[in-house]
Amino acid sequence: MTLSDVTLIGKKILVGIVVTIIPFLIIFGGLWLTRKLLADHDRANQQITQPTKSTAS
Repeated sequence: MTLSDVTLIGKKILVGIVVTIIPFLIIFGGLWLTRKLLADHDRANQQITQPTKSTAS
């Protein structure tokens, strides 16, 4: 095997790794973003209530 063969194999391996990682990043990034947006939306919809003091005598 010559140096150009090793370089070609190395490039193919790197392209394979990149092609595998990019879809995972897109999927998990979308899931993270969806979770973040829904969590912020839930917090915005919650009413802020102050505990009432009851005087029982």
